[in-house]
Amino acid sequence: MWLPTGKHTGARDSAVPAAAAPHDCGRRSRLNAHRDFNSLASIVPRPASPEPRSPAASPLPHGARDLAFQVLDEYKRQGTFVRAALDERARAALIAPADRALAVELAFGVVRRQSTLNTILQAHVRRPRHNIEGALWTLLQIGAYQVVFLESMPRHAAVDETVETAKRLGRRRWAGFLNGTLRSVAASVSDELLDHPAADAVPLAAGRFRRSDRPLFADPGREPADYFARAFSFPDWLVARWAGRFDFEELVRLGFWFNAPQAHYLRVNRLLTSRDDLLAALAQAGVDARPGELPESIRLESSRNIERLPGFDAGWFSVQDETAMRAAVLLDPQPGMHVLDLCAAPGTKAAHLAERMANQGRIIAADVNPQRRGQIDETARRLRLDMIEPRAIHADGSNLPEGPFDAALVDVPCSNTGVLGKRPEARWRIGPRDLDELPRLQQRLLLDACRRVKAGGRVAYSTCSIEPEENERVVQAVVSRQAGIVLSDEVQYAPGRPADGGYQALLERRAGQAS
Repeated sequence: MWLPTGKHTGARDSAVPAAAAPHDCGRRSRLNAHRDFNSLASIVPRPASPEPRSPAASPLPHGARDLAFQVLDEYKRQGTFVRAALDERARAALIAPADRALAVELAFGVVRRQSTLNTILQAHVRRPRHNIEGALWTLLQIGAYQVVFLESMPRHAAVDETVETAKRLGRRRWAGFLNGTLRSVAASVSDELLDHPAADAVPLAAGRFRRSDRPLFADPGREPADYFARAFSFPDWLVARWAGRFDFEELVRLGFWFNAPQAHYLRVNRLLTSRDDLLAALAQAGVDARPGELPESIRLESSRNIERLPGFDAGWFSVQDETAMRAAVLLDPQPGMHVLDLCAAPGTKAAHLAERMANQGRIIAADVNPQRRGQIDETARRLRLDMIEPRAIHADGSNLPEGPFDAALVDVPCSNTGVLGKRPEARWRIGPRDLDELPRLQQRLLLDACRRVKAGGRVAYSTCSIEPEENERVVQAVVSRQAGIVLSDEVQYAPGRPADGGYQALLERRAGQAS
């Protein structure tokens, strides 16, 4: 797994390499795996009908723009995940690190900012959108992203290289249209930067806006939600929800956070090394890193191939955001306990529990997908943990281990609205229906866990969502339905303050209350 740096983002919370490990909360594989709990029909949407085979084809990419185009073309036609496609294609083509970094920037940037890019391009294209081939529009987006958002790249180079990409794809007939449109875009944006939103200003990063020669968006003073949806590139339904909960200043802060590079963290396996020793090893290897807020966390400041960092094979660390780490901290399992980790694959949080338990006790790591059991095993082996027992469970939960357990962790499938920056596709994959369906599944999973802890036992509920329906309302519903279960603590994590957004709650079974 390769973590991008500074201008590039896209990490996953995982203790194993990217090829083997999907995201840890609400990811497509886990969402699909759990759908049958409540017959969730279409949480991950697919294109209504696949587009024709693209000129992207199968040839190995020539460089960053070819790689980005192939990945984006596959994403649009097949609904694949950008990170997985990037890793696979870059590995096969032996792409140089600098080209790989640029490809990540372009692919992630186009997916995140597609609404903004479409708005900009439509101001410079006279043809109706439906008359422009899908692959050509993708190239226009790649070119416009470079022109508008990559401040360090000369605009003429961005235009020329995008045109050359079309020629390498065997589409010389696109060259003139690409060249003319992108040069028009380049001429329309100035080097003038503003520090406030405006109808003729494109949000860049860190509170800066680039002036355009024409209004592109709604007036933020009169139509703040419409401005935010187009200028920061978020779906209308989600913006409507957030606009009812957050003021415009907070919306803008969230927009900048979710569209900007975000720090990535390592969780030190303190059974095998210390944070100071790992920091020293990273420094010796030329890796820019510093201590995080938790005793076991390290913040990476530079881009690296994770598998090549010192100590990876020796099990010295896992990749996990600090907010995600706090779930195990909240549960606070002790050595010797019997613990249930529900929805456990790929084993990142189960491993954290085991590390905090000094590898003493027993953790049942349950997941509905038997094929993902190997991921939990691989995680545990690499981290030298032998107390984690993967358990495949039925989709209806009928064969969940009965316990009783001293503690349980329920890291549920969720909408991902707290981590939209790290998962570029997530903002476009979710819809209003998901926030009707997911809470039913989340309640069921939390009830299953609560019914399996002993008197005095604890249950930690965790999401990477910032939506009340998936967070406090789920917990309130379970507490009201399950006798003897009380809420003892809950924490809301706002995105960017300082890490991922999410929610965690600690529930307890009163002593003397049977499950």
